[in-house]
Amino acid sequence: MSAGESRSAQLSRALEALPHQPPMRLVDALVDLVPGESARATRLARANDFFFQGHFPGMPIVPAVILVEMVAQTGGLAACSGDVPAPAGGLRLAAIGAFKFPGAAVPGQVLEVSARVAGRVFGLIKIEGEVTADGACVASGSLTLAPGPERA
Repeated sequence: MSAGESRSAQLSRALEALPHQPPMRLVDALVDLVPGESARATRLARANDFFFQGHFPGMPIVPAVILVEMVAQTGGLAACSGDVPAPAGGLRLAAIGAFKFPGAAVPGQVLEVSARVAGRVFGLIKIEGEVTADGACVASGSLTLAPGPERA
């Protein structure tokens, strides 16, 4: 990141390093980044988001798997930033640790994801994170990221 580049521009550029594309890019904006250590990202849960289709009719809530994936994406941004490049095949979700879902997120809420690198060993990266919806915790837990398959 260059000294003359604004913090906002730096965060936008870091977000573009995420290999996921819509509709699977689940974060709209990167709010904070401590390279190699932690990241915070946000998303507005929109009524027309693909994951609300059928989950649940008349009472849509963000599926737990989407909340976990948001932590994985944000954790991947934290883990592979600064002087720590992503592996050639990117990162993939290798394991999901204990997760709790004390609340539900609904359309119209702002989801904020906080993720931190809790450890690294043999190419595996442990991420701990939390998702809040308008400030109330809706998910918290840990997961493990691993190098993905190298692309042809």
